[in-house]
Amino acid sequence: MKNLIKKMITTIAVLTAAESLAAVFFYPRLSAGVLIGGGGALINTLSLWYDINRSLKKRKLVKGYVGRYAFSGVLMLLGGLISIESLIGVFVGLMNLKLSAYILGWRGRE
Repeated sequence: MKNLIKKMITTIAVLTAAESLAAVFFYPRLSAGVLIGGGGALINTLSLWYDINRSLKKRKLVKGYVGRYAFSGVLMLLGGLISIESLIGVFVGLMNLKLSAYILGWRGRE
């Protein structure tokens, strides 16, 4: 399990760096939003890992998803207060969590 989380964190970091670097020349605010969203995706990944471990030990459902959704909502609000470009960047950065899970699942089939 730890190996998968490390791979997800690495994939999220690489995606965030590539997207931010590509956007910095054209839309600097978009680049800042991607960095904020990528950081949020990393924190959400660690929170998810913590909740999975806690639910396996206690053998009951934990409600950590509410905190993750609230945290993502706060990041989206922060991006929206800066600019629309930053809001889009935060969304793209947060989607790196989903994209990294897809990439790792697709690579695992080989």
